[in-house]
Amino acid sequence: MFGILRTLLAINVILLHIFGVPSLGNYSVSFFFILSGFLMTHIMQNTYGYNLNGVKKFWINRVLRLYPIYWIILILTVLLIFIFKDVVRNESMFIPTNFGSWISNLSIIYPNLIPHRINPRLIPPSWALTNELVFYLLISLGISKTRTRTFLWLLLGILYFVFTYFYKTGTWRYSAIPASSLPFAIGATLYWINMTLSKIKSNVYLILFLYLLFCLNALHFGSDNIFIGETSIYINYIIASLMILQLFNFETDKKNKKIDSYVGYFSYPFYLSHDLIFILSMLLGFDNLPGQARLPMIDLLPYFIILFIFCFILVYFVDIKVDNYKKRSRGISFMGNN
Repeated sequence: MFGILRTLLAINVILLHIFGVPSLGNYSVSFFFILSGFLMTHIMQNTYGYNLNGVKKFWINRVLRLYPIYWIILILTVLLIFIFKDVVRNESMFIPTNFGSWISNLSIIYPNLIPHRINPRLIPPSWALTNELVFYLLISLGISKTRTRTFLWLLLGILYFVFTYFYKTGTWRYSAIPASSLPFAIGATLYWINMTLSKIKSNVYLILFLYLLFCLNALHFGSDNIFIGETSIYINYIIASLMILQLFNFETDKKNKKIDSYVGYFSYPFYLSHDLIFILSMLLGFDNLPGQARLPMIDLLPYFIILFIFCFILVYFVDIKVDNYKKRSRGISFMGNN
């Protein structure tokens, strides 16, 4: 039951990037990393296994999940930038001028410890996918195969964060590849914690309360008090962990599971296409905030209507068909659209 959650987290990122709502999007990215650590460990343990054939199937599914929609949005973005470059406001979005930049944008692998420092990024939030791919690789190679390995990984992630407080800036605790190690390790650790605990009782009201708490906590990141702001990062990790355990053990009927799975299809195209839809909104006459790649709140509803229509087409004609192909070939992803 993670589909609705993933789409809400993607919406939070859009609220940050397009409408300037602070912090919530940043915290949602970290939440995504924790969830990925949990789910990728789960499917390696229970669906694929760590033999060569299992790892191969894992990566076939990852490629089918990540790249078809990504490449479609990439091609459409290139066309819009090429034809309507005057309406582009994001400084990361420009046509690559060399082979290496094209390869980075096509592969979603940006060669920098802090991937978002690489420009151009035709799909600006794709830097986070570089981080994801690194830890997909490590998980598929067995970094969370046993409890001992997982807890050692968690310890290394904690030590890295301690190190950054003495020698690095806050960027190195968020968007750097090694910064993603801690939330991924937390997610993997949750898998083993869940295996150890007896059946967790889930409650829909508790889940809603935790999500509200997550949103309120994110606002503290902008506090003038540095201690409060930094503490809220780790409170977010705790809230995210509790929500994941609650949702994983949440029991519901087939109808609600189907709804959750369908809503979950929108999370990835929402995340990838929101800057493309911003360009479309400019062409449709929306008024961006002066000198920024952002829209005023008055445009929130029409913007999301356009975004939904665009993503519905992608989900219906691409994502669902790819997922059905994966099921027919018996490379079934955990939770359907992961």
